[in-house]
Amino acid sequence: MAATWTDMCPPSPQFTEANMSDQFGRVFLVTGGTSGIGYETAKTLYHLNGTIYITSRSESSALKAVESIKSSLPHSSQVIKPGRGSISYLQLNPSDLRSIKSSANELLKKEKRLDVIIHNADVMLPADPKQKTEQGYHQLGINVLAPFILQHYLTPLLLSTASLLDAKAFSTRVIWVSSSGHRASPAPDGVAWDNVNLEGTDKKAMNVMLAYEFARRFQDNGNRILSLSLHPGALKTGLQGNLPRWFYAIFGRLRYETRMGALTECWAAIREIDIGNGEAGLLGNKTRGENGGYVVPWGRWGEGHEGVMNGLIEKGTGERLWGLLEAILMEYM
Repeated sequence: MAATWTDMCPPSPQFTEANMSDQFGRVFLVTGGTSGIGYETAKTLYHLNGTIYITSRSESSALKAVESIKSSLPHSSQVIKPGRGSISYLQLNPSDLRSIKSSANELLKKEKRLDVIIHNADVMLPADPKQKTEQGYHQLGINVLAPFILQHYLTPLLLSTASLLDAKAFSTRVIWVSSSGHRASPAPDGVAWDNVNLEGTDKKAMNVMLAYEFARRFQDNGNRILSLSLHPGALKTGLQGNLPRWFYAIFGRLRYETRMGALTECWAAIREIDIGNGEAGLLGNKTRGENGGYVVPWGRWGEGHEGVMNGLIEKGTGERLWGLLEAILMEYM
């Protein structure tokens, strides 16, 4: 099953710009922030006074997005007074795995803290099905390998940020954008272990698995980092530009404006966690409402595909995937 009914027709959002707090002094990295959900998320965080970096392989598209966000207005429901945010771009080419270390180092030169990473950059169906990264990978390269390398180099800065006196527990976060498509990933674990470079929905399952495994690996950190995966919603974005016409005929009316996806991402990225109610606890025998969990539109705790989650909890598939990716990417890390 590729999506549940509430994935396709979620209830009205309970966390909007009217509920969002001032983000002044906090630093955010939003990959793929020049268009679609990433753009809307970056715009929202900018008007909440955050320090925002968006990534792009193209300087011209990045500058265009930066200027567009600077000249935009906050949503009419926002209560925080805007005007203290900043936004700039970071050159990042996920199609060339060799270049990602230098991109990460560029950010490390500019910032002494990093509060939130949103791994948002994605490719769904490329115009050329044979399109590959420079290292010969298809969707695996952009959707999984590139963010994994970037995270590798930026995790130390996240850890140091989480230990700062002004950093609340679980306010430092890593968000791995997946989709409801992970529900159609290969049985039983969500990954085609014999050929991980096959095109398909297991790339989305991998992002769910990486969120869980990151949380597991760093759960004993003093001021813990919150790691979540999410389905942003069925949205009108450029990702579906190469899908067949029948898709639009059937599902077109069930697609929402991109701002709604930004609400999902912001819920995961900046909503305050009520630890007293058991949210974001240490990983146990479940993942709903816990560190490593899965978020659904438009900002709610959800449950990932049963097979994927059972594999993580019962068979350690997150650790297996992490080790596999480290082996594949040894020369770039």
